[in-house]
Amino acid sequence: MKAFKKMTTAELMTFCLMSISSGLMIGIGGTASLLAMSLFEKWGKIIGALLFSLGIFAIVTYEMRLFTGMVASIPRMGLKNTWKLPICFLGNIVGVAIVALLVSCTPLGASVAPQGATIALGKLSAHNWGLSALCSGILCGALITLSVWSVKYSPRKGLDATLGVTFPIVVFAFCGFDHSVANVLYFHFLGYCSWKIIGYEALCVLGNIIGGIILPLFLHLREHAIKTK
Repeated sequence: MKAFKKMTTAELMTFCLMSISSGLMIGIGGTASLLAMSLFEKWGKIIGALLFSLGIFAIVTYEMRLFTGMVASIPRMGLKNTWKLPICFLGNIVGVAIVALLVSCTPLGASVAPQGATIALGKLSAHNWGLSALCSGILCGALITLSVWSVKYSPRKGLDATLGVTFPIVVFAFCGFDHSVANVLYFHFLGYCSWKIIGYEALCVLGNIIGGIILPLFLHLREHAIKTK
């Protein structure tokens, strides 16, 4: 287990700001995706998935802090450092909420808000919505880890790394898998909060964590097996 590393005040402030910045990027990418789905009908989903990937690409490029990206480090993080996860998630939510509020005050709100509310209602009204949130969250978490770790494991940088970051995000956005941070944008446009929404988000967070640590655990076991030969 890694030793606890105490953050200075400046480091903690930077961590919080980078977490909020990640939320802003997810909010902007999510807004562009919702607008595409509203404008382009049949092609809207694939165009929206491509546009959404911009948010994750910016997060990876500028080393911002995204909750679903950080969970991949849980196997090596150590229990004493897991306090960073809820702070990161809270910062992400703040960033997304800021974008949602700003968008609501622009002409885009008339197109984006109803589309986001429709997606949110679809999630909440699904049969076995709790199981759906968990399983969908697991699939999303696995794809997010593939994306954020692609820079580390890509054989070459440049185009290889860019495609490695982008392609898993396009897949998860196109399939509509549940991203706990992006969901905040959709639920915001419903205009209300309920215990069902909170429960859905909690299960989605759990799914994102489970899916996000699968690949890192496998890689850790592989490295351990190689060292013990």
